[in-house]
Amino acid sequence: MTTQAETLRRQLLGWAPACELIEPGVDLGRDLVLEDRPSGRDLALVDKIDCLGQSLAIALTTLLGSDLFNTEFGFDGLNALTEGGSPVMTRERVRVAVVNVLRKDPRVRGILDVKLEDGRLDPVPAGSRVLDVRVSFETVTGDPVTTDLGRVVPGV
Repeated sequence: MTTQAETLRRQLLGWAPACELIEPGVDLGRDLVLEDRPSGRDLALVDKIDCLGQSLAIALTTLLGSDLFNTEFGFDGLNALTEGGSPVMTRERVRVAVVNVLRKDPRVRGILDVKLEDGRLDPVPAGSRVLDVRVSFETVTGDPVTTDLGRVVPGV
């Protein structure tokens, strides 16, 4: 039995079909998940914080403007990684792009920290543009969240 607070949390943070990576560890795409239930086979669902995390992960691995039905959806940091330039400026462009994705989601009340953890500022070798993204934010339900949104790895 769910409490009234949990019902409200689910309403505010949402629910969606579970969309797991096609191949674990490689974000080439996602697929819907089916699960067996007493009433038969149905779509697996995610809700609350898991739903928000899944939504952010999908937004951060979708090129900004590539969704024909919502051209404001997606992540512009992939352009920063592929266009090259100064490593410091590239990191800042990626950081701003992550902040923009978080700001567009109405379930995120405030952004506390965005860390790009590649451990260095040196230019990365060609074909090896890897950057771990770790964010801390507060949800509209007041929950503090710190999560690794995964690696930004274009061209893999």
